[in-house]
Amino acid sequence: MRIKDLAVCLLVSLLLVGVPVAPAQAQSCQFVLGFATLHNLIPQIVGQCLENEHHNPINGDGLQMTTNGLLVWRKSDNFTAFTDGFRSWVNGPFGVQTRLNSQRFFWEQNPDKLPIVPAPVAGDRCHTAGLSLTLAGSEGAAGTIFDTFRFVNNLSVPCTFFGFVGAQMLDAQNNSVKTQVIRGGDFLTNLPGPAPFIVPAGGSAEFTLSWSDVPVGNETTCPKATQLAVTPPDEFVPVIVPVSLAPCNAGTVHVSAVRPAS
Repeated sequence: MRIKDLAVCLLVSLLLVGVPVAPAQAQSCQFVLGFATLHNLIPQIVGQCLENEHHNPINGDGLQMTTNGLLVWRKSDNFTAFTDGFRSWVNGPFGVQTRLNSQRFFWEQNPDKLPIVPAPVAGDRCHTAGLSLTLAGSEGAAGTIFDTFRFVNNLSVPCTFFGFVGAQMLDAQNNSVKTQVIRGGDFLTNLPGPAPFIVPAGGSAEFTLSWSDVPVGNETTCPKATQLAVTPPDEFVPVIVPVSLAPCNAGTVHVSAVRPAS
């Protein structure tokens, strides 16, 4: 090889040193359903997708990484949000709202009892974010089960209850189980009807849920649930409580009005 040709080869080699090899193109991805809706509302904040939506096999929650953060869909309450790791843009009953990850809106689930924005007002309706719920007791008679559930006001101010709860049975993966809710009736007629009352800070309120464990007609099995999603009166999002339920008659449950705790 001539000296001139050798010099050209060396020059080309030197020019190629440090030039990165273009990575293989990432698999195409897209936003769908609720994630597509939220992305279209705030495209500059969400950014572009880095992967397709995937689901947590334990609870069914949806997740999708983007160039700016993470999209989240919570199956238990149909909650859709985007977070950059510090703030969250939540698409809820009042449109897209922004808060810190260390805060919750009054209508959100709040099992960790994080600060609520805006700050609760004394005497306002008892909102989901300020409440926790437990099964206070269960008893049965003549094929009917009576479960008493207790709300606790976790706020530092009093709140007001009035009316009936909503209820939806769930399995362990937060899938809906067939549920038919009837307000009052059945063996709950001896309990008080809806009337407004105030729950002090740290105070409690109750409601009773009754159901039959005796199959009706051609029923061979009754719907079974391991969780109950309970929406407080006039609220948007439920509080989730673990409980074993198997109401017959196509998942029929009767609920009483919320009343002061006994």
